[in-house]
Amino acid sequence: MNPKHQITHKVLEILSPLPTEKEYQTALNTWWANTRTKSGGGLRLTDLGYETFNTAGIKSYLISYEKSPIFFTNKLIIWLDHFVDCPYYLTPYEIYVFSEKMAVQLMLFSGNIYKYGQAKQLSKTS
Repeated sequence: MNPKHQITHKVLEILSPLPTEKEYQTALNTWWANTRTKSGGGLRLTDLGYETFNTAGIKSYLISYEKSPIFFTNKLIIWLDHFVDCPYYLTPYEIYVFSEKMAVQLMLFSGNIYKYGQAKQLSKTS
């Protein structure tokens, strides 16, 4: 089972002790911006997904962008999709991540997610 499916199951169990298969499929299709199944990445949350994680009491970390509002390019969205290994929610002014480790990594780049994506891409190709 990939991380997105595991996370969906865990959050549903917090909200409803015995979730049905229909609830699971609905959550999978409405909480995640990228509904494709893959071994890693693709953990960007929709508005509903972010609200649901907050309702479930899952701690999020806010990182404000160095320069905001930010213009999202396809390249940036793909980088984040590949390199952010926890659920995250994007706005034009900040990113919310649901992992302390990822929050620290992004803070080290002063909230500049372009620099973060470039650094991760460079380290991947090296």
